[in-house]
Amino acid sequence: MSSVLTVSQLNRYISFKLKEDKNLKGILVKGEISNFTNHARTGHLYFTLKDGESSVKAIMFNNMAAGLKFVPASGMKVIVSANVQVFERDGIYQLYVNDMQPDGTGALYIAFEQLKERLSAEGLFDEQLKKPIPAFPQKIGIVTSPDAAALQDMLNIISRRYPAVQIVIYPCLVQGEYAPPSICSALKRADAAENDVIIAGRGGGSLEDLMAFNSESVARCIFECKTPVISAVGHETDTTIADYAADLRAPTPSAAAELAVPEIGALKGFFASSERRLAEKMKLKINMERRRLDAAEYKLNSFLPAHKITSSKVLLDEKMQRLDTALKNRISLGKALLSEKTTALDNLSPLKIMGRGYSLVYKDEKLVNSVSALKNGDEITVRLSDGTVKAVVVQ
Repeated sequence: MSSVLTVSQLNRYISFKLKEDKNLKGILVKGEISNFTNHARTGHLYFTLKDGESSVKAIMFNNMAAGLKFVPASGMKVIVSANVQVFERDGIYQLYVNDMQPDGTGALYIAFEQLKERLSAEGLFDEQLKKPIPAFPQKIGIVTSPDAAALQDMLNIISRRYPAVQIVIYPCLVQGEYAPPSICSALKRADAAENDVIIAGRGGGSLEDLMAFNSESVARCIFECKTPVISAVGHETDTTIADYAADLRAPTPSAAAELAVPEIGALKGFFASSERRLAEKMKLKINMERRRLDAAEYKLNSFLPAHKITSSKVLLDEKMQRLDTALKNRISLGKALLSEKTTALDNLSPLKIMGRGYSLVYKDEKLVNSVSALKNGDEITVRLSDGTVKAVVVQ
């Protein structure tokens, strides 16, 4: 009769057997992650790997998980490299994962999308927070590798387009493990140096080559800069997290140089056109103000005593002329009426009557109108049309 084993002995025996089996070391297993847990205290990852018919528990210790380029999540399809071992306490076998890669989509791309989504939710890409790029910068800081071909392109373009601007280079690593802190250090120096605008970038490369500009630390450094930042990373088709965090994204370093400064020829034309428009507006303004001044002067003159005196004189002259005319008309009318009355009076004059043979008799200078008023011997005066005679009454 065989010996009796304890449960612990059984589980330990099976554990040894599995560890001795080379076919269960470093195997590749693909499946979908479910029940994913990132243990906050230890950093270990616990999950179940399943397909349409079966499932197996898995664990990835923190020292292995720290090297992942993405954050695993339930529902994600992955391929894991693992050893099969028995968890003796519970008597179950599970996968002890050494490495993990997405099944289909690359790890770097998934990491890029995950970081982009998280930073976007925090507001680092908010368009309302973007700072405007100055139209006429006096000082430009360039954060890049001093050996990069892209740097020479930028220097040539800026010098040709806008030679008056000052350029300061802040050298840094743009690739490799130490590139993110190097880029952040250069950005902080440039931001503190009173530059008007900062260009940060490098030439093109693979997704792995551009990873420094896909790092969270670089994105946050760009967002925290008080100076406007133009991101100029890679080729036109390359897009990095730095592009989203920057105030302006340029498709290439050369394009960044063109966006950072105006073109001096176009600038001269702009100034000439502006000068013409300004002259026209000034001329129009001067004419308008001259008309306003004339109107104000006319209005002011209307309140001056001299103006009032002159106006009163003119009004007085007009009234005097009307009065003179009226007076002349009145005199003419009076003369005509007097002539008419004189003629009528003349026709009724005793003298005119006497001219026809009549006479007037006066006694004691009183007109005698009856024979009874006379007596014999009275002296009388007889007035004829052409004179007077003395006579004595004889009865």
